[in-house]
Amino acid sequence: MFHSKLTVGDRIRATWSIAARDPDHLAAVFYDRLFEIDETTRPLFSGDLAEQGQKLAATLAYIVDHADDAEVLVPAAEELARRHLNYGVIYEQYASVGGALIYALKTVLGQSFSQKDEAAWCETYATLSAVMIKAAYPECPTDLL
Repeated sequence: MFHSKLTVGDRIRATWSIAARDPDHLAAVFYDRLFEIDETTRPLFSGDLAEQGQKLAATLAYIVDHADDAEVLVPAAEELARRHLNYGVIYEQYASVGGALIYALKTVLGQSFSQKDEAAWCETYATLSAVMIKAAYPECPTDLL
């Protein structure tokens, strides 16, 4: 199979299969970067970051497993967004989370993470975060999505 023929779903599945080998490392890089670029997110995580990292890995695995099934993924993303309201998440933080996720994947995967892989993850995150923001913040101006 030629890499140029891979779909977005193929790319996130292939890169996740590598990153998922050490989810604790991925989570550590993710949270370090998130708190570095957006200190407003730090108070959202008062509990055990190792446990939170397991939740992050499980969520990413779910996204990857259902990447080609919007009928399953979209309602799950909407519900997750509504739950995040209870934790104090604001829509502006979604951009920081996306940036930290891409940074963590780049860091963990190194040379294995191509520009096309990055674009696939960016597209996936942008789509899901727009769904989540719309579900949690229906009053949010659509030009911010």
